[in-house]
Amino acid sequence: MRLPLLATIAHTTRAARYALRVAYDGTHFNGWQLQPNARTVEGELRKAFTTRFDGVNVPLLGASRTDSGVHARGQAAHVDLPEEVADVDLLKHQLNRMLPDDVRINRVRAAPPGGEKPWHAIACSTGKRYSYRMTARYGSQDPLERLYRAHVCYEDLDFALLSEALRRCRGRFDFKAFANNAPTQNPLEMDTIREIRSIEAEDEGFGDYTVQIELDGALYRMVRNVVGACVACGTGKLKIDELDELLSGRKTRRDNPTKSAPARGLCLEEVFYDDF
Repeated sequence: MRLPLLATIAHTTRAARYALRVAYDGTHFNGWQLQPNARTVEGELRKAFTTRFDGVNVPLLGASRTDSGVHARGQAAHVDLPEEVADVDLLKHQLNRMLPDDVRINRVRAAPPGGEKPWHAIACSTGKRYSYRMTARYGSQDPLERLYRAHVCYEDLDFALLSEALRRCRGRFDFKAFANNAPTQNPLEMDTIREIRSIEAEDEGFGDYTVQIELDGALYRMVRNVVGACVACGTGKLKIDELDELLSGRKTRRDNPTKSAPARGLCLEEVFYDDF
């Protein structure tokens, strides 16, 4: 007689780890991370995997814990399945049929070899790329873009000042003045040194801009705080030398007078790996 799946797993020495690429519209999610009594991307994915594998709890970990309202085209994750999967494309199709329309799995593959430790979506990441889409002008915003482009100010930006502010943020700095307190972290115990490898803005005309940011890793709300500070420079509310002081490592988030840019303009475009 065939044993139930749960009983079979009890005798399995090791689950099979798979790597995922996931995209989602963050508008109606309370972020990525699983939360009680809240709709999250991780929660929807876990429900789909649990249904597909006959009620078995499937461990899943995302590379980035995006906030409520933040979108992703290239989120990465790993999942430990109770058995090896022969046809990963079929599995992807089955899971996407179970998922709501605002989240999709774009790729499933066996996790790359991890050496002494299993491949890990966070530990093996070598960097991330984000985009931030925004409108800065007096008057109304295109209503068709309101969920994916933030109206950051109702005045014109000085694009040269914005670009210079972004340039000042490129490099390796102590970004604690741009890091909100994560719910599970003590900022005094955190390593707040990060490297922004590239950061630049594109002027799309009529007060619309897109900022592209590539970095080795992001602190909690760091990207939105950096964009918010650079927008303040572009409107003259923050001077360039004040931005330099915030980047000096001598200041904390409490010393930073600028507002975090709204979540809806931010999209996680890609998580980088050497082997995925």
